[in-house]
Amino acid sequence: MLERTARWITRGFELLIVACLAVMGLLVFGNVVLRYAFNTGIAISEELSRLLFVWLIFMGAVLASAQRIHIGFDTLLQAVGPRTRRLLVTLTGLLLLAGCAIFIVGGWRQTQINLANSYPVLGISYAWLYGVALVFGVALIFPVCNNLLRAWRGDERELTQDLGDRIEAEAERVTADGDGGRAP
Repeated sequence: MLERTARWITRGFELLIVACLAVMGLLVFGNVVLRYAFNTGIAISEELSRLLFVWLIFMGAVLASAQRIHIGFDTLLQAVGPRTRRLLVTLTGLLLLAGCAIFIVGGWRQTQINLANSYPVLGISYAWLYGVALVFGVALIFPVCNNLLRAWRGDERELTQDLGDRIEAEAERVTADGDGGRAP
């Protein structure tokens, strides 16, 4: 049940990221064409693209953390034993949770401060910009806690496995299936 919910949330984040990127691309491309071809433009293009880009970055960071594909330095983790590795993963997770708390508190305060301020062209509140910190802080808690639970259960090897090694292992698994991962 929990895994299914996590998959749906992950899929939702992926779709939102794709939607943000598509709208940004259309707005910017359309604005360039209109400016050079017709000497006009889409008024909301710059502000909306910037707002969507900020949301895209923060949602991508949550998604990368959930899929454990973020950039990490694991040289120290590879050099120590399993107990120390578990301790280091736990320490990192606790620091990330403290960072989440900072994002939540700071995002809430900035959102409240900027409720009355609005974008000049879009006309929406700047709270939409600063609210992303609040959403990010809350959303990041879940993958961090999942990683902490996995580390405490002894699954920290997968948590610290290099992305290249994970890709190679998946390629070997697909090759071993014999059908290249395709359904009949």
